[in-house]
Amino acid sequence: MSSGRSALAIGLLVLSVIGCSGNDPGDSGNTLEPPTTGVPTGEPSFEPTEPETPQPPQQKPSIMIANAPIGGNVDADGVYQCAEVNWLGKNPIPAGVSIRTGAAHLEPGGVFELDQSGCRPDNRPCTGVDWQEENFKPCYVGVRQVATGHADEPTTLILQATAICPTQAECNNLIGDQKGSQITFIPNGPPTSPPTSGGGFPSALLTADG
Repeated sequence: MSSGRSALAIGLLVLSVIGCSGNDPGDSGNTLEPPTTGVPTGEPSFEPTEPETPQPPQQKPSIMIANAPIGGNVDADGVYQCAEVNWLGKNPIPAGVSIRTGAAHLEPGGVFELDQSGCRPDNRPCTGVDWQEENFKPCYVGVRQVATGHADEPTTLILQATAICPTQAECNNLIGDQKGSQITFIPNGPPTSPPTSGGGFPSALLTADG
């Protein structure tokens, strides 16, 4: 009877040991790992950007005027004459428009030649002058008679100019109804008479107020 109880006690002890070994915390086979989730950093990701290419400056519309619309009084003093040159195109000159005077020549040639000493030293020559709405002032061109001519065959002053405008339409409408130069030099007999007063100023005394 005692031997049966001993066998029963041993069997229960074995079962108890086996049950405890199944709950061993070190048994990795029965351990559940918590799911892994990404943790946001709170900082947005930035993609590399290339530097912007600088845009070239835009050129304003412009026109070349071979025979600018000009006019003005002419003062004669012996063989010398001096013309006051004014813009006869669209007047007043539109805002934002700049007109720069260029080369001058005479048509026909032979009787007069360009000679700025025919004007006073304080008369601004028409060399690279900028005409604009807010600062328009006339310029002056002098000539000297070098050959005999006829009063009914005047010589015309031709002045080139370049206009720069905010729009092409303003350039196209800048000349207006006046076409070309209205300034002429009339011969005064044979070119033998010296200037009587104020004419023939030395060119070294001329000043350019551009």
